[in-house]
Amino acid sequence: MSISLRKNIRYYYGYNLFSNLLILGPIMTIYFFSKGLSFAEIMLLSSIASVTIVICEVPTGAVADKIGRKASMLLGALLWASSLLLFVFGQNFYVFAIAEIFFGIGSTFKSGADVALIYDSLKAEGQEHRFQEIEGKAKSYLLYAQAVGSIAASFLYRINRELPMVASSIFVFISVLIGLKLVEPPIENKKGKYGEKYLKQIKDSGMYVMKHDKVRAIILYSMMFYVFYRFGFFLFQPYFEGVDVPVELFGLIFFFFNIVAAKVSKNAHKIMKATKGKTLILLSVFMVVSFILMGLSKWWIGVLPMMLQQVARGLYHPAVRKHLNKNIPSDKRATILSFFSLLTNLAGAIFLPILGLLKDKTDIFTFHLSLGISMLVLTFVFAIYLNKKLGKNKSLNKLSA
Repeated sequence: MSISLRKNIRYYYGYNLFSNLLILGPIMTIYFFSKGLSFAEIMLLSSIASVTIVICEVPTGAVADKIGRKASMLLGALLWASSLLLFVFGQNFYVFAIAEIFFGIGSTFKSGADVALIYDSLKAEGQEHRFQEIEGKAKSYLLYAQAVGSIAASFLYRINRELPMVASSIFVFISVLIGLKLVEPPIENKKGKYGEKYLKQIKDSGMYVMKHDKVRAIILYSMMFYVFYRFGFFLFQPYFEGVDVPVELFGLIFFFFNIVAAKVSKNAHKIMKATKGKTLILLSVFMVVSFILMGLSKWWIGVLPMMLQQVARGLYHPAVRKHLNKNIPSDKRATILSFFSLLTNLAGAIFLPILGLLKDKTDIFTFHLSLGISMLVLTFVFAIYLNKKLGKNKSLNKLSA
């Protein structure tokens, strides 16, 4: 292994940790309340960020393939840090809206570029088989840090409401300094210094996604999984309230959630090897079992099945990114990964509000049962679809090997 590859791996761990160490989850809503926003305005800010991501995701991914993954990562982190400072100094909805736009654009510059950089660094050394191990470790380090941060955020907020936001901004600025140490890896089949023309890069990457059976199958499955996985997260607090978990225990429960997800992510490569042929579908199984058990239990013990969702959370990114990266060319890697992010976010933007309306029409327990049954049916349908697309001798198991 070359010195530059070893450095890239080490600096990737640091960049991934600090650029995503936003210790805001436990206090974000009450922080906006303290700034005078209504709940409707908070939801509107979230929508502004989502729309920004959908609009900018693929164009910025193409920038990463043309100009460089390192430059894209640094720009994304700087935009994130700037948006966090706007939240600190802003005093009205319009400033916060600008901050959300900055945050959304920053997300799209970061999305795909970091994964593409480390994967192509490994590929240049013939070490791409180590990707899921490295990605799993990077995710686990972040989750451990977030576990501690979820508790620290509450204490910092009590001292001064701005401190969690300021601390998060400092962490992101640190990631910029670490990112400067990264070495841009060679990109296979890249034509000239900046590759293909910008619009052609986007068009060709989109056509690749549409025509490549395995890539298209993984993305479609991920869109389905992401909707249930993401909505399940928003149901945690209503479920806590439904089974009478004291509010003061929420932070501690999230601490353990992050620890479980971190341990799973760190050992994702071992789990994928042990469950060879079943990893992707196993993600859905964990979610289905969790939803059904939570629906059947109407007291605090129902919190325990949520741990299965944390197992799926720890496995999701290493597993899906491994399979995608194995099947996309280096010169279009960041652009295609951006298509993946765009489509999963788009699925969430469309279906999460619909699920929210349905949730308001029933109790939390019945709704979890409905989610479990619906996801079970959709998983079965996707299994048939994937088997058909992969041919008689290529089963769904091959997809997840």
